[in-house]
Amino acid sequence: MKNKQNTVTSMSPTASRIGVGVALALCGAAMSTARATPASFNENQSSVDNAISKCSNFYNQQESNAPSACNIESISDLKSLTPDQVFGMGSIATRVNGGKNSLPFGQSGKINLGGGAGDGDFSKLSFWGKVDSSFGLHDNTALNLGGFKFDNHNFMAGADYRISDRWSAGAAFNYKRGNATFNSGRGETLSDNYIGTLYSSYFITDALHVEGTASYGGVDFETSRNIKLGGTSSIASAAPSADQYAFSLGGGYDFNFKALTVAPYARGEYTGLDIDSYSETGSPGAVRFGKQNIQSLISTVGVQTAYSVSVPWGVVIPQLRGEWHHQFMDGRRQVTGSFVADGSGSTFTLVNDAPSRDYYTFGAEVSSVLPGGVSAFLSYETLQGYRHIDSNRFMLGGRMEF
Repeated sequence: MKNKQNTVTSMSPTASRIGVGVALALCGAAMSTARATPASFNENQSSVDNAISKCSNFYNQQESNAPSACNIESISDLKSLTPDQVFGMGSIATRVNGGKNSLPFGQSGKINLGGGAGDGDFSKLSFWGKVDSSFGLHDNTALNLGGFKFDNHNFMAGADYRISDRWSAGAAFNYKRGNATFNSGRGETLSDNYIGTLYSSYFITDALHVEGTASYGGVDFETSRNIKLGGTSSIASAAPSADQYAFSLGGGYDFNFKALTVAPYARGEYTGLDIDSYSETGSPGAVRFGKQNIQSLISTVGVQTAYSVSVPWGVVIPQLRGEWHHQFMDGRRQVTGSFVADGSGSTFTLVNDAPSRDYYTFGAEVSSVLPGGVSAFLSYETLQGYRHIDSNRFMLGGRMEF
């Protein structure tokens, strides 16, 4: 009997309530190993469990009925109530995209468009556009059950002006539509990004160039979490908004061997995403979330090779590239929350997984230069070495010089 008493004492109030029903259902010691205890909870579930227990005790002391979220009946209820999907917004912004193209197609000149940057044969004004679509998945982890499949569709257009034969600058507008569908039917997060960008590049010599970008914009999210509590299903919905800003600075050097160009390059990129606090509606398990601040600082070192092939109608340039990325920020962060229906003031704290500090992207591209100042490209990129994430991206774009 002593061992049994110790077991009960070590269990949280939620697990104790759950244990009675589980023990009756198992009907025998042979299956007692399936019984859930606090040891089977991850860090986020334990924090939510603790808040539920405080809420339940508060209403018991008040001799009043506790909200449904504070009166759960099973382990599955607890898992359903734990809102770890909240980290999907930050992961989509800083993790699943892999390498980022800091400049529009053809802006840095030589490799994309063929020929020298300082030859003086470029038109002053150019308009360009590109579309890219990425897709992949983020696995569940032991800490975070908010894994998801995603697809992002990005539309970008802009114009730049060649101030001199070595210096150009421009502006662009970017709209991105994102969709993350959470595993096991746990809901989805949609996002609409509206970003404005200023950019510039400068050729110090015909081979050495530097480039930079600065961008700012807003993000509108639509979140929905499917919750099953006591056998009753509901949807907790919200529409949070965020500010997003980014800066990048980099440079490269082009080694030319007749038709072959080998171009090593490096850049640093900072991205910030500030998500406002918000509250969900539509479910007894709706949550009130605190503000989130996501910061990413990535260094990239890469090399790109290109080979120019003359054809009757222009120049075709197949290219290959590989990049090594190191993440200096975007560490484990905390999000505070409380159940909207809970008047006890109980809160819980959620934490996300640590990022992969080092990872890689590899890509292949075919670009073409046509008569009349027209150029176009098609490329593919894959993310490798990032724990729990698979990501692939296709890009298509073109440029017109005037």
